[in-house]
Amino acid sequence: MAKKTLLILFVLVLSLTVLYAEDYQFESYALEVDVRLDNSYAMQEHIVVDFSSPRHGIFREIPVLFGRQRVKLTDLEANVPIIKDSVSSGYATFRLGSEDRTVSGIQEYQIRYDYAIGDDRNEEYDEFYYNIVGVGWQAPIEHVSFMVNLPKPIDPSMVFLTGGVYGSTAQRGKFVISADGKTITGEAQDLYPGEALTLRVQMEEGYYSDVRPFIDFTIPASIIALLVALAASVHATLLFRRYGKEELFIPVVRFDPPDDLSPMQVGYLADGVVDNKDLTSMIFYWADQGCLTISELGKKEFTFTKIKEPATIKAHEKHLFSALFACGDGTEVTLKQLEKSSFSKDLEKAKAEVRAYFKGERELKDGKAERKRIAAMLYGALSVVLMAIASTISYIGTETVVFLVVGFFSLGTFALVASRLDAIWETSSAFKKGFKFFILGVSALFLFTFAFLFMNPVFGHGTFYSLVMAFFLVAFPGYLGFLAIVTGKRSAYAQKKLEEIVGYREFISKVEMDKLKMMIDSDPSLFYHVLSYAVVLGLEDVWAKKFAKIALAEPQWYVGNRPIRNALFYSALSHRMHTSVMEKAVYAQAKSGSRSPVRSSFGSGGFSGGGFGGGGGGAW
Repeated sequence: MAKKTLLILFVLVLSLTVLYAEDYQFESYALEVDVRLDNSYAMQEHIVVDFSSPRHGIFREIPVLFGRQRVKLTDLEANVPIIKDSVSSGYATFRLGSEDRTVSGIQEYQIRYDYAIGDDRNEEYDEFYYNIVGVGWQAPIEHVSFMVNLPKPIDPSMVFLTGGVYGSTAQRGKFVISADGKTITGEAQDLYPGEALTLRVQMEEGYYSDVRPFIDFTIPASIIALLVALAASVHATLLFRRYGKEELFIPVVRFDPPDDLSPMQVGYLADGVVDNKDLTSMIFYWADQGCLTISELGKKEFTFTKIKEPATIKAHEKHLFSALFACGDGTEVTLKQLEKSSFSKDLEKAKAEVRAYFKGERELKDGKAERKRIAAMLYGALSVVLMAIASTISYIGTETVVFLVVGFFSLGTFALVASRLDAIWETSSAFKKGFKFFILGVSALFLFTFAFLFMNPVFGHGTFYSLVMAFFLVAFPGYLGFLAIVTGKRSAYAQKKLEEIVGYREFISKVEMDKLKMMIDSDPSLFYHVLSYAVVLGLEDVWAKKFAKIALAEPQWYVGNRPIRNALFYSALSHRMHTSVMEKAVYAQAKSGSRSPVRSSFGSGGFSGGGFGGGGGGAW
């Protein structure tokens, strides 16, 4: 039994070995390095590969970034065609071979290039710390050999050769130092994928006598960027104070709806969006005008019957009314018919027509203020770019992109929240406005924390620098994004209409009972006349509760199982209508379209894989 089990295990291991074996292997990898006094290297690689199946050739990945230090790779040559794929923030990647032909069997590749490290930014000592073989090779290498030619003698006791998986400090292979102390030759056998071979030579400080000293411009560049961002913020603030401050808002309670505005237009002016609830309000508006009736035959079973055309010249009303009944037979339309129709496209068109109505003499924004606020947005973008570049000026790459994303995200988030606050400031509750400020604060804190945690360990300029730059990377763009919105100013027309809307909202929400009873005496259908505007302002329940103890005349436009004279029923009806008609019917056949509302050092023997260079390679 035991022998049978061992046999099965042997067959299984053999099968897996065959399954996962590469169809090529590196017979040998030979590297010759000529080290110069400016800490640059002339590299020659000789690679022998045995392809057991046809391949186009091999590829190489050579690191060009080591920590915060960028390395220059130049003068790349080879004995076969080179296809340069990319130079990312961390690696230069290229292929050797031809896309038009394949090779098999033993193939030799010779590569030459210059590898310039320059100032290692270590004031204690100089070093040659290089991965003869990096951890990125994707097939075994049977034999590795190397020769490193140094410009001056080195201390033999400060030469270390390590190998194995990344981080290993174990001795691997062997090496010999020439009598003059200027040449190191060595070799190692059987390196497998994921293993590296690293040579480290420590020299006295100043060994690389021709190195051009590295000058870090990060601090001065950051100071300049912050000063520019500060100046931009001051100027944007002055523009806001001069052009963007709204006129004194003086709403007066009024008992009639705003002049010549439909509920949908009132909704757009009140919160800056045309949403589906605004469209629901139009059903009640047309019903009150005697243009249609609403039949509720069962739970969420509605039928709308056309009585007459609306007496209006407004495009959005005429188009929407016609589109509603076009979903049926022209006179009647049911909820199920709406669900199966293309009514959502007509709704989107009506939304666009509402926005188009407020142009020319009915323009809602002050033109001069609109032009001035563009400056704040451009200043915000400028501050993001300058601070991201300044923070990463010595190693512009992926880190720069990260900071650009953080800065522009702050700019956009603050601008977005400001736009919503600006739209609802006069018509919304303190809680809703406070909640938006809370979301803004949480977003800013998250962005600051992310920027600081990313910057502090990566850049090494100290905690204070990281705190300051992370803070201002969020604060300046955010402030300027906020100003870019609030510098916009209402036109005189918009000011007048918004005052009327707020005044009418005050009436709906706060009218006293004595005044309400007097108005009902002169207009028994007052509740129904106001209902569509109460719906669009989100006050339908408040309005209905005022009539809780008042007997209502039954509306001629509602057909149900029994007469209903309860105001609370009609506020509940508006909720059912919104859910059934505008949410279910519209969304059910608008899944392919938009559902959104429209909106106005090392000092040791080193370790395997820890040095410059090396990288990896494989076949393609």
